[in-house]
Amino acid sequence: MSEEKKKTDYLGMGLGMGVAMGASLGMLMDNIGFGIAIGTALGVAIGTAMN
Repeated sequence: MSEEKKKTDYLGMGLGMGVAMGASLGMLMDNIGFGIAIGTALGVAIGTAMN
């Protein structure tokens, strides 16, 4: 597996996890849009850190 392909997989995985966690958080706070935005930002950060 090439190095660039591996980076893309980690970023996508982090983004997916972040959106899922953000949607859950948004449901708890009664503000789904804000939760998904926070989850997306955290997911990108997690995916980047995994590289």
